[in-house]
Amino acid sequence: MSLKLLAFSGSSRKDSVNGKLLAAAVRGVRASGAEVAGITQLDLRALALPIYDGDLEDSAGLPAGCLALKEALREHDALLVASPEYNGFFSPLLKNAIDWASRPQEGVPSPFNGKVAALLAASPGALGGIRGLPAIRLLLSNLGVLVVPGQMSLPNALGAFDDAGQLVNAPQREMLGRVIDELLATSAGNRAPSTAPRSVSR
Repeated sequence: MSLKLLAFSGSSRKDSVNGKLLAAAVRGVRASGAEVAGITQLDLRALALPIYDGDLEDSAGLPAGCLALKEALREHDALLVASPEYNGFFSPLLKNAIDWASRPQEGVPSPFNGKVAALLAASPGALGGIRGLPAIRLLLSNLGVLVVPGQMSLPNALGAFDDAGQLVNAPQREMLGRVIDELLATSAGNRAPSTAPRSVSR
């Protein structure tokens, strides 16, 4: 069964190392041979979302960027999420986007339910942004997303990529490949129709 993958980064920087890691992951998905119907890379900055404000929502409704994000989430089966670490937490850009997308709409199901996600982080420092990943995992899990156990944090990321954007370190390439494989396998299993016999009430 073909999967549709949505990839986005919580970084707002033009030459973000998280953006580079996300792009490397997307290339890995394309090279994996998996049956993927489409991959969308979404720029959260382009959504132009204001800081979440309940009064703004009450007076003006959900912003256009929020509706676009909700629609993108609904149209895809799997999520690749990368985020820098800010003071041990993930980025405000990512948090704000998720806050808006989680706002309920009458008669419309949550765009997060049933999705499968894998998490990535990169940092110029020695910890690779790993301290922010548990909070993203908790947030997405609370919203009904199945976050795969495998994840990747990339330390010393300023020197981690070659001119073509590929990871220069073979073990890091293998680690990213394992995360991708787990995401694709879990997503495929999540969408596969059940072959178990239905129980019959008597």
